[in-house]
Amino acid sequence: MIPDIFIKRQLNASQVNYLGKVQSLWSGYGEIAKYQVKAAEMSKTVILKQIRLPEKVTHLRGWHSDFAHQRKVQSYHVEAAWYQHWAARCSDKCRVADCYGVYFNEDTGDQYLLLEDLDSLGLAKRHTRLSVEDCLVCLNWLAHFHGEFLHTREQINAERSVWPQRLWPTGTYWHLATRQDEWQAMEEGPLKEKAQEVSECLLQAHYQTLVHGDAKVANFCFSEDGLQVAAVDFQYVGAGIGVQDVAYFLGSVLSEEDLTASLTYLLEHYFAELGQAIVARGESQDLATAVIDEWQSLFPIAWADFHRFIVGWSPDHVKNTAFSRRLTAQALAQLD
Repeated sequence: MIPDIFIKRQLNASQVNYLGKVQSLWSGYGEIAKYQVKAAEMSKTVILKQIRLPEKVTHLRGWHSDFAHQRKVQSYHVEAAWYQHWAARCSDKCRVADCYGVYFNEDTGDQYLLLEDLDSLGLAKRHTRLSVEDCLVCLNWLAHFHGEFLHTREQINAERSVWPQRLWPTGTYWHLATRQDEWQAMEEGPLKEKAQEVSECLLQAHYQTLVHGDAKVANFCFSEDGLQVAAVDFQYVGAGIGVQDVAYFLGSVLSEEDLTASLTYLLEHYFAELGQAIVARGESQDLATAVIDEWQSLFPIAWADFHRFIVGWSPDHVKNTAFSRRLTAQALAQLD
């Protein structure tokens, strides 16, 4: 279907104008574009995420197996399911874009996601780096997101066939079961030997939630004053523990020096906000304390799990820092 026609049908619009490409999707899978839409008494901009499966897949670092392609294809189905069936549960404290419609062509695999334009709501700022204090608004978002979708092991066992329905059974794009090629590429050593044990610690945690799965700073949209934020790009949303998102976010946005100096402060802030979010749902303070205690103990494990991916995927990556190696060593010692 032609994008203009799809947008007109979804929004009952009289006029649709293409304003330009916002960005290309990873590895040539399409683009994100902005459109101007006019209807009876309405004129606004919207975002169309257009997924078009490439005839030939290319990857910057050479990871373009058929398995990787299928993972990418599935990620777009997961994102559509997220917006259709889950996103409405997000409050203003973990703001996401409204979804106006989804289109999928079974013959070609092409897919459209028609989304609210967060820029037009005053969330137009993007960052690649933040100060320690400016990270707090994103940690608040993560805390309320994780608090909203919290599940105990008993609830997970009772809802095993439906939770998290249509999302990844294990969230994050780097989890071990879907990254065996990268694991094979790792140098021999304790982290490679204990990769499965690290993964199992996270999978078997008593308290689980939905994790964003790709919560890097580039996937947050900020207000001009930096006090409000929304998140985008939910291709890897699924079951996990909150500190997986926290570890990935902090590693994406802070220097090694800032992490060394301020990690304790940032984690204390996240956990305090998480406790408030859980209690605000009507849960007990005892439950909030139990979740915090478990996830605090698993933070180094969550960090090591992502570090395992990095050293297999791209051992010369800037995220393979001395700080990251020290925290990973702490996690491995914790396992012992």
